[in-house]
Amino acid sequence: MKINDTIQLCCDFLGEKDLKTLVGTTSGDDVQNAKLDAMLTCLNLAYEEIVTEYLPILFTETVSANSGIINFSALSKPISGIIAVKDEGGKDLVYSQSADHIEVNASQVQITYQIVPEKFEFGDEAKVIFPERLLAYGTAREYLFMQGLSQEALLYEKRFKDALISFVRKKSLLTLPKRQWKN
Repeated sequence: MKINDTIQLCCDFLGEKDLKTLVGTTSGDDVQNAKLDAMLTCLNLAYEEIVTEYLPILFTETVSANSGIINFSALSKPISGIIAVKDEGGKDLVYSQSADHIEVNASQVQITYQIVPEKFEFGDEAKVIFPERLLAYGTAREYLFMQGLSQEALLYEKRFKDALISFVRKKSLLTLPKRQWKN
């Protein structure tokens, strides 16, 4: 999904037709550019909520433990939570965690962790599995809250949460028990 398209959809939701044509440009005045920058900030906040609370982005890498310590700064991506720590054979390891590192009784470990998402800029392409509308709802919600329009924001809060829950919910086949006739 293109970030510019998502912000344009958000402009449609908010009735900001004049801003929609300026998305991704710098041809607006200071007030218009400030509104667009605020929308981009709101888009990043909504995206971060989606991928940290509902659809986490996981990354796995093999790292060496220096005296049993793995500093989070040594990982290749910014970390927001540990999912699993395994040895070279794939067996789960017991570890203790502090604010900036983990301690483990192994020299080489495979760590799976949730990453902090990168911030988007105008013109970026987001590789996501959820629909653009979902992110646009979240952006509109954040933007309206930022503007102090709580009642309007609550409308988009409901749309955002409903769409998010609908997307995340497992769509499995419902099997009912067989019916029996009793006399």
